Amino acid sequence: MKHDTTPASVVGQGAYHDERLDALLSITGRMDGYLYRCRNDASYTMLYISDGILTVSGYPPMDFVHNAVRDYVSAIHPDDLASVYAAVDAALEARRNWNVDYRIVPRAGEPLWVREIGGGVWDAAGELEFLEGFVVDISDRKVVEDLNSQLLLDLKTANEELSVQKREIELAKQQSDHSANHDLLTDLPNRRAFHNELKSVVARCGATGEAAGLLFIDLDRFKEVNDTLGHEAGDALLQRVSSQLRSILRSADFVARLGGDEFAFLFSGDADLAQQKAVRVAERILERLRIKVPTPNGAIQVGCTVGVAMYPAEAADSEALIALADRLMYIGKKSGRNRLVTANEMAPQPSSGPQHSIRKTA
Repeated sequence: MKHDTTPASVVGQGAYHDERLDALLSITGRMDGYLYRCRNDASYTMLYISDGILTVSGYPPMDFVHNAVRDYVSAIHPDDLASVYAAVDAALEARRNWNVDYRIVPRAGEPLWVREIGGGVWDAAGELEFLEGFVVDISDRKVVEDLNSQLLLDLKTANEELSVQKREIELAKQQSDHSANHDLLTDLPNRRAFHNELKSVVARCGATGEAAGLLFIDLDRFKEVNDTLGHEAGDALLQRVSSQLRSILRSADFVARLGGDEFAFLFSGDADLAQQKAVRVAERILERLRIKVPTPNGAIQVGCTVGVAMYPAEAADSEALIALADRLMYIGKKSGRNRLVTANEMAPQPSSGPQHSIRKTA
């Protein structure tokens, strides 16, 4: 703040007999507040202050005029001085009014809150001459404002707590839903999720004219791995198989663990191309699931057998599709394993490598 060191004097003496000014002073005298004009010095040397200061502070106006008994700064709560100076300085620099709340320390009783709205008065040369403004008692309003602020803060805190609880509930529900529909070991969708998805896909294909392909997959020699190396090795193999099946998935495909060493792969698409795609996917599965598992007595060559069934060409509904895919997979098991079986050949002949009933496409 740039402080004016010009000796203080009463400004406008004699002008107070103006009727308009008398009316203004009379009105403000009836309010819980006061008008003032002061110099821009360190103690805000008071040139004029209206009678309302007595009502607010308990000190008569003449105590403050020319700082006769006390300066105005002494009436401001010491904890609020810095904010008052800052507000006034910022406003003067920007040549705008200030609006600042602070506490007055009265002659008796507790400090009370006031709100000051004021501004600077510049002369024709642009030099700051005076500070002037109006101060009003806002103690009652401040109580309400503080109460409202606290209520808003409490409400915000409560809303944040509710939001946290809501997120926790949603997360718990998601985790519960995930657990209910996913296999704990592999995190693939489980049998329940598979049946729901299959019904949805079949219903959609029935409406759009598309075809659905269902591949039932059963691991070959999985029991041998369990018996030789234990269930931990078997679990690790199932997790590896799950990872391989995921790597084949397109965004619209679906793979699930039905239980034990049985898996299902479900897809849908153009009816004219669905059979060829089913064979290509089955061939890829046969290739990816040819896994050698080392043991102390030599490696166990794990593979799989795949039953391939199509809707609606080979099955009229989801239940029939499941039954056909399962039967075809069982036929493959009985026929030597490590092969895919389609409805075109219910009893394929065993051979040394992966076999299927439809000629491979390029």
